Amino acid sequence: MSQHLSTEERIKIETLLDLGTSKTQIALYLGRHRSTIYRELNRPGICDKQYDAESYHKQARQNMGRQLGKSPSRETILFINKKILDEQWSPEQISNWLKLYDYETVSHTWIYQHIARDKTDGGELHNHMRRGNYSKGHKEYKGTINNRISIETRPRIVNERERLGDYEIDLIVGPKNKGAILSIIDRHSRECILEKLDNKTSLSVRARIIDSLASRADDVYTITSDNGTEFTDHEIISEKLKIDYYFAHPYASYERGSIENLNGLVRQYIPKGTDFTDIQNIEIKEIQNKLNNRPRKILGFLTPIEYTKKYYNEIQN
Repeated sequence: MSQHLSTEERIKIETLLDLGTSKTQIALYLGRHRSTIYRELNRPGICDKQYDAESYHKQARQNMGRQLGKSPSRETILFINKKILDEQWSPEQISNWLKLYDYETVSHTWIYQHIARDKTDGGELHNHMRRGNYSKGHKEYKGTINNRISIETRPRIVNERERLGDYEIDLIVGPKNKGAILSIIDRHSRECILEKLDNKTSLSVRARIIDSLASRADDVYTITSDNGTEFTDHEIISEKLKIDYYFAHPYASYERGSIENLNGLVRQYIPKGTDFTDIQNIEIKEIQNKLNNRPRKILGFLTPIEYTKKYYNEIQN
């Protein structure tokens, strides 16, 4: 969408650097001019051997400012219109998504003004806002999952990532909805669990979640997911594992940043378009093992496995 590197591209850069790939080869892989990669890796304070996609994504987002009064690019405006018309995203959701994925910065105020101007010109954007007006806030849930508990009630200790045992979950779905991978990540340690699924039915997903976390039952406190119908059996999961289950707001992927980041990492090994029927669970477990034994800057360059062990050692002592 813009000349700025996205979070997904930065994750690819980090992965390729870990594999010893040269800057020129990284540029070819990403389809970027090599000067873009050189600028990314040669910024002050950055050493490419310690490049951390998550940290530099945040840094780049902080450094990237839009000049006051300058309108977004035509491409960004078309993106904003599409998200409003096709998916009924709110201005806050669009603005925060653009920031999260390092695209052009656009304030939610500008988007509200854009909708108002479009209405004056006889446009349709305002008819696709929540309740047909400019009401702010998250999109109202209108799905069919019964007795769902909103993320708004999730305890502070979960939001602040202060303990192990608070998980985010999601599905990585294969082409044409054939096959899926259940992805689970601990919000505190970033330790992940990956499991291949033959299908994405609620029964299959429920069984695999329970099986995956049952051995950790004493140290599982909460699960947070999106509003996909594959998570319809959340009450059974909650009862079996004796945990609290929360749902993020619709179209608010930024509320589940850890799992979104994990899915991006998995896609480095299983690119979009890959036929999941050709992948065995043993291969999925190999990817899980690699990610759990990869040093993370956010963990003080410990791996998720090392961080988990350190966490429990400190509790016992």
